[in-house]
Amino acid sequence: MYSLVLRRLTVSVIFLLCVSGVSAAELVVMKEDYGQFHYNTDLLGQAAAIELEDQTTQRVRQILDEVGIEYRIQLRTWPISFRRASQREDYGIFPIERNEDLSEIFKFIGPLAEYQWVVYTRSNSTLIIDSVDDLKGLRVGGYGSSTFSRYLLEQGVEVEELSFDALNLKKLTLGYIDAWVTYDVNAESIARQAGYPVPKPAWVVKSVDVYLGINKTSSAEVLTAID
Repeated sequence: MYSLVLRRLTVSVIFLLCVSGVSAAELVVMKEDYGQFHYNTDLLGQAAAIELEDQTTQRVRQILDEVGIEYRIQLRTWPISFRRASQREDYGIFPIERNEDLSEIFKFIGPLAEYQWVVYTRSNSTLIIDSVDDLKGLRVGGYGSSTFSRYLLEQGVEVEELSFDALNLKKLTLGYIDAWVTYDVNAESIARQAGYPVPKPAWVVKSVDVYLGINKTSSAEVLTAID
């Protein structure tokens, strides 16, 4: 009799949990995908994947592991990553710069690292670039929806934006663009993995801090864990 009552009670609890949707919150963290040059945690074992991760990714894992929250990292192009992270609860994104507008959307954790906005040219280029005006009239390649690209567009510089930053290095190397605007860590990582010559840094525009951003509409469980 007792076992029958216990069995019915267990079934009832499971049913209620399923109906109410009670479950441990999982944070989905979006990260930019360089294109063909990136690690893939779906194809590699966890240890092997982490060996290929950049320091910023490792720092994010350290932060989330310390607070004990369930999470997974997804690689997508920056426009897709930003759209998902800014529109969905229990989503985050990195590396992302912090500003007043984005602070309305994200809770920022960090800084994770300091990056530099850099204008690159081919290693044999004779171009002298040390101002925004010097970029006007040049064929400039940038990363779609990046803060750097948006800044230059607002300053009147025409930027050919691509979803994969790795393709900009290829275009620069082959002479299809005159300059490539990106983070210093992107350029070095992509060139190393692609086997292309490291481009020449023509102008370091400025240094910026980058963060992990968590959507402010996320569940209380996620927000409390990272607070």
